[in-house]
Amino acid sequence: MKKAILYTFALLAAAGILIGIPACSKMGRAPSIEESTMFEKSANFRNGTFTNAHPVKMTVEDFTFAKTLNFFFDLSRKPKETFPFQQLTGNSFPATPAELQVAWLGHSSMVLDIDGIRLLIDPVFGNASPVPFTVNRFQPSPIEREELPELDAVVISHDHYDHLEMSTIKFLAPRVKLFIVPLGVGSHLRKWGCKPEQIVELNWDESIIIKDVEIISAPTQHFSGRGLGDRNKTLWASYIFKGERHRAYYTGDGGYDDRFKKIGEKYGPFDLTMVESGAYDKSWHNVHMLPEESVQAHIELRGKYMLPVHWGAYDLAFHKWDEPIRRVSALAAERGINLLTPQMGEFCIPGTSHHTTWWEPAENQKLAVAN
Repeated sequence: MKKAILYTFALLAAAGILIGIPACSKMGRAPSIEESTMFEKSANFRNGTFTNAHPVKMTVEDFTFAKTLNFFFDLSRKPKETFPFQQLTGNSFPATPAELQVAWLGHSSMVLDIDGIRLLIDPVFGNASPVPFTVNRFQPSPIEREELPELDAVVISHDHYDHLEMSTIKFLAPRVKLFIVPLGVGSHLRKWGCKPEQIVELNWDESIIIKDVEIISAPTQHFSGRGLGDRNKTLWASYIFKGERHRAYYTGDGGYDDRFKKIGEKYGPFDLTMVESGAYDKSWHNVHMLPEESVQAHIELRGKYMLPVHWGAYDLAFHKWDEPIRRVSALAAERGINLLTPQMGEFCIPGTSHHTTWWEPAENQKLAVAN
């Protein structure tokens, strides 16, 4: 994996030099030595970096420079045509947050209403790279930043570029009261204009309550870093949203392990699970789940309805853009899982909304009914 990372950042650096656009600002700022000292009391922080509950060895077989070029520039994996979506504006959202509703904006970006609060999760509207033209969205987000509704908080799972976007944070900083992030990620936000009092940094198993909804940071098996020298200097997390009437869970990014069963037993059942289901590969499946593992995670979480996320907006693996939803939907049908498949921007109310197999050609689309 180290070799692949070096190839990748060499490619990005070369691209940045060629187009004359510095990427340093987008990389954010890793925690200072003084800030890192504060993390030393955390059980999952050792020798200056955060660690997973189970050791993770990341290796990528035969990840050559040619394969790195393929990763960034092979167009065959991307959609050939614009796919359907629902355009959203601020007026599209109810003035009062719904009891349980989610608007999927593509990849892992979502607006979640639960028990009267409204949260924006992992908002990324542009490309998922510090260098333009490398990891662009397949098509624009179904909502512009300027059209976002009033929010109770922004929730960030980790600092990778497809989950944390500098331009979005800078735009939201004067408009949002609260940013909930894993330990260390606040350093990026402060560099980009957020005030310290706006930021709540959580370790695993720590929480904050907003209007009777408890937001709990939970483990996930992943890694962090936005540059060559900040690997695992900030924490990564999943989140439990525990209201008085509803419960939801967002996996963030991470490989499959025993945490789903533990979380399901302690906090489940969940009315809604938002499960990472794309950008997988057998070479790195210990930090990104394969479709079979995503479905199994939902089952172990004791979820009622499953929303597959982390797909549909970016080319971040070697599979085609629609392979994740095809594999997950086939597995969900076999296992009798209530699968939610909204178009980007389409409001999704578990147990009420009906969606189509919109990723199919128009003549093959059909109603995708959850049980």
